[in-house]
Amino acid sequence: MKKPVGTLPRGLPTDPILALRARELLASAQQLQEQGKIADAARLSAQLVNVAPDLAEGHQLMGNLAMRTGATEIATVSFGRALALKPRSADLHIALAQALLAAKKPQAAAELLEKGRKLHPNNAGIFRELGQAQLDLGQPAAALKSFSRATKLSPSDLYSSHMLAALSQDGAPDTAYVAELFDSYADTFDAHLTGTLDYQVPQALAGLVAKHGPARAPTLDVGCGTGLMGAALPETHRPLDGIDIAPKMITKAGERGIYRHLAAGDALAVLQSDGNFAGPYGMIVATDVFIYIGDIARLFAALVSRLQPAGLLAFSVESHDGEGLAIRSSGRFAHAGAYVHDLAKANGLTPLEEQAHPIRLERNTPIPGTLFVFRQD
Repeated sequence: MKKPVGTLPRGLPTDPILALRARELLASAQQLQEQGKIADAARLSAQLVNVAPDLAEGHQLMGNLAMRTGATEIATVSFGRALALKPRSADLHIALAQALLAAKKPQAAAELLEKGRKLHPNNAGIFRELGQAQLDLGQPAAALKSFSRATKLSPSDLYSSHMLAALSQDGAPDTAYVAELFDSYADTFDAHLTGTLDYQVPQALAGLVAKHGPARAPTLDVGCGTGLMGAALPETHRPLDGIDIAPKMITKAGERGIYRHLAAGDALAVLQSDGNFAGPYGMIVATDVFIYIGDIARLFAALVSRLQPAGLLAFSVESHDGEGLAIRSSGRFAHAGAYVHDLAKANGLTPLEEQAHPIRLERNTPIPGTLFVFRQD
């Protein structure tokens, strides 16, 4: 039997005038969303769900816009309504789970994704989100299985590969994931980090270092990124060298004109192979670097070996109350205070400063961290 001519898509009003209006609202709101005009798009999406309450795409659009503004509860409701209208949609299972995780409801997210997994046993995205929910629930063994499945289904998913490596190899990251992550938003990094995420670690760490006598030089900035830490230090800390795993970040750092030597690559590999970074350095700084490395013992020792006598090693970590290190669903590592102090003691360092300081905002919530300053004796 031929499909009747003029059959309306599911969810549009049967009234042709209202159906046309719904189509127009959906198209206009999607265009505004692409242009970054979120408030205008949200206004049209509200009109759309009133005109076409049974159109799943309208509720999904409202959920997407709510996520863009951090309104996770609205997003949860909107995606839930959309999923009720399209209960077999893999994309909506994933979207609702992401909203639930953002709203700090990992149990609800995990239960939803278990249902989605049964409907879509070969959907990598569902297993990826399930792994995140399981990590948030403190279930690393289950998360390892989920990320393993996600990686088999989608070998090009660098995040899942990174999480698989971190969970199965005792804190080993996938460096390709970290490099791609930072290269992907090098152009907007400074504004996003210091604005949206309220990142103030460089200024805080520079303040702690300043408490301990005159500036020491030269300085090595490990994980220099675009140069935010280097820019926070006074000129008396120069000459300044920088290493970062992301080539595009190194390009941005070079544009500041404050670095003597810059190198892109794994920090430990650069230190071992590039004579420009042999030191000795009066100070080495590493802001938000160790959180992407996990097991930092080898790099830590390499950095200490390049310090001058009485040189300073200053850095930040994401903190946690357990032992050793832990991988978070964000893809970053957290380090316990005892782990850091044990490394410092083993490498002959004297503690000078330890200060709790939020690393950044994530889902509008401060991420707990700690700033450390040690001296080489």
